[in-house]
Amino acid sequence: MNKVLKWFIILLPVLTLLLFFIIVSFLPNKYNDVEKIKTKEVVTKDSRITFVVDEKYAQEEKGEYDLYLNKNKSQIIGVFTYNLNEFEENSGKEVLDKQINNFIANKKDIQLFKKELVIEDNDKKITKVEYSGKTEKSDECIYIFSIIEFKSDPNYVAYVTEVIAKNDYEDNISEMIDIIKNVRLN
Repeated sequence: MNKVLKWFIILLPVLTLLLFFIIVSFLPNKYNDVEKIKTKEVVTKDSRITFVVDEKYAQEEKGEYDLYLNKNKSQIIGVFTYNLNEFEENSGKEVLDKQINNFIANKKDIQLFKKELVIEDNDKKITKVEYSGKTEKSDECIYIFSIIEFKSDPNYVAYVTEVIAKNDYEDNISEMIDIIKNVRLN
C-alpha cells in the first residue's frame, strides 16, 4: 500500500475531529446568550415571609394583600397570610379551597387547567392548582392558586395567587413555580 494513502487514512479521522471542534467553537452558545436574571427579596407586610423574585417585579400597595407584585402587567403575584387560629379554617387546604371557590363564584368561563399538585420539601408543603379563564378586565389567563404551609409554624400559612397570560404560560410557568418553592419563613 502506498505510504501517502496510509498517512491519509490515519490523518483523516484526526483532521475530521479537529474540523468538528473548530466549527463547534464558532457556533453561538445558547447558555452564554441567556441573560442572568437579577433577583431581589421582598417580604410580606408582617415581615414573616420572604419571596425571591425577578428585580423587574414592582411591589404595589393593593387592597388587603399582604404582598402584591406586578411584572410588566403580564405577571401578577398576590399574597395573603393567615394565622389559622384567628380564622374559621383549620388548615391551609381549607383556606385554598375557600379562596378558589370565592374566585370561581365571581367569574365566568373559569375552568380547571391543571389538577392539584402537592410539593413538599424540608420546611414547607405547597399545594397548588391551576385554572384558566378570561375575566371582564383580562385576556385569557392562567391562575395559579397555592397554599404554603410551614412545618416550623403549622398555624401560619400563605395563600398565593399568581396570574400569567395564557400565551405566556410555557415561557413563565417554571419561574412562577420557583417563586413559591423558594419562599421562606423568617
